Order: sequence, then structure tokens, then C-alpha cells
Amino acid sequence: MATFGRSLSGMDFQSLDGKLTHLFFLLIAPENSAGTHLKALAQVSRLMKDPSFRKRLMGAHTSDDIYAIFSEGDEKR
Repeated sequence: MATFGRSLSGMDFQSLDGKLTHLFFLLIAPENSAGTHLKALAQVSRLMKDPSFRKRLMGAHTSDDIYAIFSEGDEKR
């Protein structure tokens, strides 16, 4: 199971760069499914490395927009 959250104003998570955190992911998997969990984590990491993807997420207006952005990102892999 995965969930995503976004804070437009950002939240202080005491990051190394001192910047506020805006995008949040929660991945939940059964104890015996490390392979699936790692694949999902790798996909999230790949998407988040793309500055235009992050910018599109931050500019999305609705949850449907966010879903579409993730769907498009998933199709590119």
C-alpha cells in the first residue's frame, strides 16, 4: 500500500539542506515482501529525481491531477 501527501507551505523535518519538506510518501508492505517494497521505493526515488515531475506535483490543483501525474510517470518506466 502506498500513500502520498503534499504540503504547499512545507514542513520542517530538519533536513540536511535546511529546506522545508513538501512531498511525502508512505509505503506499507507485509514483512515477507521486501522485493516488492524495494521496487516501489526505487520507483518513487526515480520519479523524485526529476525536477519537472516534482514541479508538476507541486502545481497540481486536484487529487485527480496528482493521480494523472503519477500515472504518466509510471508509464515512462
